[in-house]
Amino acid sequence: MTKSWLRYFNLSDPYERKARFIPAVLSVLPLFPIAGAFGISFLGPLNFLLSGVGLAAVLAVLASHVASAFGNRLQERMWPDWPHDSPTNQFLHPDDKSISKQQKLRWYQAIKELLNLDIAQAVEEGDNNEVRAVINDAVSELRNRLWKSPEAERLNLHNKDYGFARNFTGFQYIWLSLALVSLIGCWINYGRYDGSIFWAIVSTAIAIGTLVLAYILPNYVRQKANHYAESFFAAVVKLKDME
Repeated sequence: MTKSWLRYFNLSDPYERKARFIPAVLSVLPLFPIAGAFGISFLGPLNFLLSGVGLAAVLAVLASHVASAFGNRLQERMWPDWPHDSPTNQFLHPDDKSISKQQKLRWYQAIKELLNLDIAQAVEEGDNNEVRAVINDAVSELRNRLWKSPEAERLNLHNKDYGFARNFTGFQYIWLSLALVSLIGCWINYGRYDGSIFWAIVSTAIAIGTLVLAYILPNYVRQKANHYAESFFAAVVKLKDME
């Protein structure tokens, strides 16, 4: 148990580090210019958090779970009927036109062979609620089958990419607010306290950058979600071929 807790606190899992912890750390970086402008050491607390021991480990775990919570809220806004309107489920739905009928039938057959769940039959019966339910059952069970499976290496990579994009974007109100605070503080320091214009310029560039990110990231999240879905079904077909 002690070893397990150490792994948990040290965030040894690659998904935890990339998809949760790193977005939380990046979200506070807009404060770097204002810290520099007022001569406050920003690297000290950051190094403490990254050390992964003692109180820093607890804070790191807390930050990762907060990132996940913000990411889940964003996910609910982007796909309000989750999981039924998520790309993974939608790709299997007969009403989705982004995937060919032939590809869907191929996936239906693979799912039937792996799980004995017949999505094609549910589609023929015409009960949309049953179709949605069978699709979700299949996706849930397949996700469990693919967990740390050798056939899912690419899927795991795209899962981390999606988690990072979703959680970092979920933090947008945090890093936008901190960028604004930093911008105002740096220009006040320059105009009222004769501070360096360097930090004022840096804070302005970061503020503009965060606005651009806030505009483009939602589409980036959708793109990563689609990539995850594509890798998911590629892994499903590979898993079927291996059995």
